[in-house]
Amino acid sequence: MASPKLDIWIYSDLPKNQRQARKNKTLTNNRTMTTTYTNAKNWLVQAELLAKSGLTDLIAGKDSGAGYGKAIIGDFSIMMPATYSLVRNRNIMHHETISKDGCWVRYVEGTRLDLKDVQFFWGSAALAQSDHTLLHEDKAKKAELALESILADLSVLNIPDGVKLEISLSNHNPERWGQEIKRRVEGTHTFEHLHPVTRSIVTKTVEIVVTGIYPEGFGSIAHCLFGEASLVLDPSELAIALDIGSSTWLITVFNGSGAVIDRHLIEGGAGELHSMIAETLDKRNDRVSLLSKDVKHSPSLVNQGIIEATFTYGGNHLTGKKFETEYSQCLDQWWSTRIEKFANFVTAGNYLDRAKYLVAWGGGVSLPVVDQNLADLGFVVLNNPQFINALGLKLLTQIAEGA
Repeated sequence: MASPKLDIWIYSDLPKNQRQARKNKTLTNNRTMTTTYTNAKNWLVQAELLAKSGLTDLIAGKDSGAGYGKAIIGDFSIMMPATYSLVRNRNIMHHETISKDGCWVRYVEGTRLDLKDVQFFWGSAALAQSDHTLLHEDKAKKAELALESILADLSVLNIPDGVKLEISLSNHNPERWGQEIKRRVEGTHTFEHLHPVTRSIVTKTVEIVVTGIYPEGFGSIAHCLFGEASLVLDPSELAIALDIGSSTWLITVFNGSGAVIDRHLIEGGAGELHSMIAETLDKRNDRVSLLSKDVKHSPSLVNQGIIEATFTYGGNHLTGKKFETEYSQCLDQWWSTRIEKFANFVTAGNYLDRAKYLVAWGGGVSLPVVDQNLADLGFVVLNNPQFINALGLKLLTQIAEGA
């Protein structure tokens, strides 16, 4: 197979009218950045199915992520904003909160004696609180709140009581945090959450066994080499992976044995693009009413408009506004600066000529226009790109347990 191509001028050298025409076509393809792949069309149906499944053992992989945490638990997948909020006033009926991407949890008792009777929100439920913590702003929180993140996943999925969960996790620095994560996560934990169908508070007990804690992206490599998306790569051959996440672009050079040869981090992932679009919207002078005057636009609402493929900011006629133009303008700047840094790294290290594959994963690779740009540059863009690492981590759990 010939070496992959990387001509960063393929896109920028097109005549402007052709570039815009291709953008307009791609923007209508209904591609989404953050898609949760489930086993039922309706989340409530899925939750009821899992609760009644009779399962006693589950194999899992958990990618704490930056903006979103992703997990594959058994045959079910879940993605939630990586956001936490401690419940301080326990006299308020906080447990009324329920969502497919957020929840309320109370730790009743178990191995973590320090969490006894602690209540917290996770995901979208935490984002709704004014004092929430975004895990990507403090990487230590990814380790310190690892158990809370898993319990939130189990609550939304509505796992059966008494399940044994064997799980592999990823962390940006397993040498520093690996033992601490294992200490915090492993054991028997009894917790409460709101049943997604009956809306009653239910109590569950889970036994968690940690089978491994791996560097971020290691699960993705395992999935590519040994999972469903196998790359045909000899131990002496190289592949270059690009992971476009919420916070960064992570370049990983690895061989057919799964060994990481080199890594390079480029700051400013998809979250940076959302912020750029929001700031551009701040400068627009088409105030539609006094109610929207001097609005500071939210990157999260920009992301929502991209996810829903409407490219509309806001959900009502007072604030709703199309932002296709801002998306196109900001995407050009965001993409061109980062793909040039990518090209500089892979060519300076003499990796590009030696690589058999360019492969891409992470939520950002599904952004409209970005997916086509990557394909034009010769990248293999994997299916379900946000879940690749979690899928690989689950595979590593299966290998560790001989499943």
